[in-house]
Amino acid sequence: MITIIAMFELKPECVDTFLGLAAECIEASRKEAGNDDYRLYRGKDNEYKYFFVERWKDEQAIETHNASAHFRKFAAGFTPLLAGSPVIEQVVEV
Repeated sequence: MITIIAMFELKPECVDTFLGLAAECIEASRKEAGNDDYRLYRGKDNEYKYFFVERWKDEQAIETHNASAHFRKFAAGFTPLLAGSPVIEQVVEV
């Protein structure tokens, strides 16, 4: 199992647009064969920081997800909404 933690800091005026794009991506991603969990969190102390926490069966499932139409649409749409560069980490449980 591979977990992805992706942090995005948004421009304040872009939160609603981001949440709309994210909702579509989350719904479709949860239906993917290799997905175990796909959630979005907001920072407790910073309402403009958002964290995706995704659990995938294996690297192939991640590659399939990254090539999917819904993920490509999300990736193309969120970049102008960001206040900085995203931070994306892949982790495995120990």
